Amino acid sequence: MNIFGRIALCGTTSQYNVDNNTSAPTPTSSGISNLSLAVSHRLGLQGFIWSDHSDILNEFNNDMSKWINEGKIKWKETIYEGIDNAPKAFVGLFKGKTHGRTLVKI
Repeated sequence: MNIFGRIALCGTTSQYNVDNNTSAPTPTSSGISNLSLAVSHRLGLQGFIWSDHSDILNEFNNDMSKWINEGKIKWKETIYEGIDNAPKAFVGLFKGKTHGRTLVKI
């Protein structure tokens, strides 16, 4: 990050089942491991939630629909084939093993 860089924080699905009651990091824990760099670089970190901007939701939906139809927006998704893989998809979602949207194709 550049000095005075800004970081937007959104989405913590992979952290839902992390045990925060332990003082020692585990091999499966994740997050900021070098917070001192955020201080020395004077970074700004701010979380956001979509509902903070519900006043512009209609405008967003219109713009986003247009951009998707024009091919200006691309995204990643993980697709599991068959209902038998639904549990695997669900577990993968919470373990951070998927990218973007997670779907089960039936």
